[in-house]
Amino acid sequence: MNEYIDKTYWIAVAHLPKWSVERTNRFIIQIIHESKMSWADFFALDKKGWKELFAFTDKELADLEDAKADMPRLAFIAEQLQNEGFQIIPINSPDYPVVLKENLKIKSSPPVLYIKGRKSLLQEDAVAIVGSRNAGDKALLFTDHVAKKSVKEFKVVVSGFAKGVDKQALDSTIEANGKSIIVLPQGILTFQSGFKKYYEPIVNGDVLVLSTFFPKAGWDVGFAMARNAYIYGLAKEIYVAESDSKGGTWEGAMDGLKRGRKIYVRFPEPTEKNANLKLIELGAIAVNMSGEILDSKIKGPTDLIGPSQKSVVNEPFTQYKNDERNIEKEILTLLTKGTYTSKEILLALKLDWDSRKLTNYLKRNPNVKTIAGKPTKFTRADVITPTLFG
Repeated sequence: MNEYIDKTYWIAVAHLPKWSVERTNRFIIQIIHESKMSWADFFALDKKGWKELFAFTDKELADLEDAKADMPRLAFIAEQLQNEGFQIIPINSPDYPVVLKENLKIKSSPPVLYIKGRKSLLQEDAVAIVGSRNAGDKALLFTDHVAKKSVKEFKVVVSGFAKGVDKQALDSTIEANGKSIIVLPQGILTFQSGFKKYYEPIVNGDVLVLSTFFPKAGWDVGFAMARNAYIYGLAKEIYVAESDSKGGTWEGAMDGLKRGRKIYVRFPEPTEKNANLKLIELGAIAVNMSGEILDSKIKGPTDLIGPSQKSVVNEPFTQYKNDERNIEKEILTLLTKGTYTSKEILLALKLDWDSRKLTNYLKRNPNVKTIAGKPTKFTRADVITPTLFG
């Protein structure tokens, strides 16, 4: 068997049409870890064989048949990737970054990574610097400072290769002789101009280019939005130089806050028109132009600004916890024991919420998996096969 055939199967599995990331990951667990099958053995079966062994829906069976029929085309792509020096890292590989699984869990961890560059950068401590494409001078200066500070601390800088903050983060890191990961909003085979421009740092092991999308997919706004989660997921520290009140930076920061991650946001000047202050209100950590945390005694954004500005600050975001209890922690601890309805959770934890409020909270929480049915039940999203997501 040609050495790239297994990679062909992984390409097919990773891009099954309209399969969610979570569905794909659970499929991988089911076949590779639970059934102990190789992809070659799995795809050697026909529709009848799949139906006898697995509980696939009719659509899933049709998708798998289409993927099997498409193998010759995918084999050419796998061979091209191999011949041009690209690597394919499936989610069960020891080279797959542990931090990505820890941050994104089964629900959002991409099944396959396509990379070019020194793959060991994926295992090093990384800092994500994110921000608006049309960021102002202050945001770009902040990005420069944080990137160079990260280099001094021997950390890899992750960015998304958009103009503005992303490009500044990459250029400042290279200028400081640091290491960087570029996360693409497109297939890795469509980044040829970028490979030419950054040929030297890639060859020298200072820049790694990464994509999670089909190798020949062109740039897409949806990919750009989805890509942000992977930038955040690869990093242990996240710095926001400048954010609008919508868009990729905002959505990524909000998702990080919901996951309980520490998001560091540059405290803006009074004349700036951005959403940095709002993110700080919602739980992000305010930092100065050097990326250093502002006075820990500060209780909220109103302590950092003058009286004339306090009127424009919205009310603080209401968290699902208080000084006496960490309700989210209690819920997640309970859900490790099994599946429960909202009413069962309310009774078990003696919460004074109504059932609708709890149901809405559980459905929005990325650490909770919703199990459809009547009644709807909930469990932990990360209680899964330890061999893949230990």
